[in-house]
Amino acid sequence: KIKTLALLFVAALTMVGCSENGLESGRGRLNVALSTDDSAIDLTRASLGLTKPAAKDFSLTISDATGVIGEWNSIADYDESTLYNVGNYSAKATYGKTSVEAFETPCFEGTKEFAIIDDQTTEVRITAYVANAVVKIECTDAFKNYFTNYSFTLTTAAGTEIPFVAGETRRAFIDPYTFSVAGSATTQTGSTVKINKSFSNIVAKTLYTVKFDVNSGAVGSATVTISFNDEPVAEIPVDIELNDNI
Repeated sequence: KIKTLALLFVAALTMVGCSENGLESGRGRLNVALSTDDSAIDLTRASLGLTKPAAKDFSLTISDATGVIGEWNSIADYDESTLYNVGNYSAKATYGKTSVEAFETPCFEGTKEFAIIDDQTTEVRITAYVANAVVKIECTDAFKNYFTNYSFTLTTAAGTEIPFVAGETRRAFIDPYTFSVAGSATTQTGSTVKINKSFSNIVAKTLYTVKFDVNSGAVGSATVTISFNDEPVAEIPVDIELNDNI
């Protein structure tokens, strides 16, 4: 009789330790889904028109209050049968690195906080956004007609140099912080104008346009105008008369 009672007691403990879904008491599971958003904040808030990476190309990191508790090089490698203690967590999906600064090298990142509930599977959807600052350099027709040769170099806060030669239309994806644009432009008479301008308070998920113009296309004493997202930020005089081709 004593032996029978002991067996019943062990069986009772086993039932307490497991849930109806076969999970251990005080634990739950996590399912992760991912979407990407390549829009950027600018005057139009338009899409950047990027080729979005597949979900399997993203890495996944799970963290709790103590720090990182799980990392996977690909979301595809994540095992949805993994058990977690009840509590609060965050999931981060990453594609690329903001430290890789060059033309058309987007980095996507997304983070989602979630809670693991006893005896349940938590569904988490992460939306990954562009983590870079995006910079493009434009020159008006007046500028192109007035200067026979010109080129610029964008230098990031990390010291990365990205050359923008005449006619370059690609966008630079950089670590958001600060950057500067330096260069020179040569007139039809052979005079050279030096250009150098720094930009600060640069943030992620934002498209910045640096535009060069001459006299807003009007005839008169030559002045190079630099605008930043359509706001004039600098004027550089040119010590010669404009020709009739502007």
